[in-house]
Amino acid sequence: MTNDSFSAAASLDELLTRTQQALSAMRSRAAEHADGAPDELLRAEGGAAGGRVRAVAVQGGRLESVTVAPELAGEPLDTLCGHVVAAVNAALTELDARVSASARADVDALAARLGALPEQSARDMERFSRAMEGVAARIRRDGAGSGAPRPA
Repeated sequence: MTNDSFSAAASLDELLTRTQQALSAMRSRAAEHADGAPDELLRAEGGAAGGRVRAVAVQGGRLESVTVAPELAGEPLDTLCGHVVAAVNAALTELDARVSASARADVDALAARLGALPEQSARDMERFSRAMEGVAARIRRDGAGSGAPRPA
């Protein structure tokens, strides 16, 4: 294996390692939010019946609360249920949009980190090449004066 192929393999390995680390960090942040304290969860609110029925949904697709204004107490049950369903669906739709936006932000952050890798990798390979050139020069220098036979 030549130095060029060794450098390319090392560079690819480093790229994959850093990518795995970034994805792992994103997964752990997502897990923390999914199981996090209520204050840390993404939440969204939806309404129906002119705001007289409100629903709050939290990350993970769970319903946190439903509020029905007292003046709707006289409404037929099927009408009231329809308002509740509409409010819950509105909350879940808004929550989905917020989760998607959060995921896009995580993907953008990962893309930025990955975008910096080629430059960092090039610097690392240059440093490695200089170090190897120094080692080769030292071997030539030390081997030339020792009288030891040089490999063919």
